[in-house]
Amino acid sequence: MVMKTVEEAKANFSAAVSYIPSRYSAGVQKADWLTPAKSDAAERNFADGVGKAVANKTRQRKISAMSNDDWKNAAVTKGAPIIGTRIQQALDKWAANFAPVYSKVQSTVSALPPSTTDYMQNINARLIPTVKAWKQAAGKS
Repeated sequence: MVMKTVEEAKANFSAAVSYIPSRYSAGVQKADWLTPAKSDAAERNFADGVGKAVANKTRQRKISAMSNDDWKNAAVTKGAPIIGTRIQQALDKWAANFAPVYSKVQSTVSALPPSTTDYMQNINARLIPTVKAWKQAAGKS
């Protein structure tokens, strides 16, 4: 069997980049992701995979194989150029999810007693109720 070199495979892959996005979109439109993803079998597979990864310390080994500079370089070259665009595209969804949580916290904060010069009193009367409100409003308490 004749095999391509890595350079030939890379060139072919590079040439395909122009039509991959449209094929990807077409495939997504035909797919039913939700039904299999929410199944009991998928949950078992996920749990099994995570359990194996934890037992084998896969995450830790993969992280140890990188340097901090590798991570920084990848984050800057891959993440920085696109992060602003992605945030902008997600702002409406973020606002819709954040608004109800924030509204509940605002009502708690507006009912707090005034600040005092006693830091412990401020922690107990203002900080703790505010943190509790955030956790409760987010459904995490």
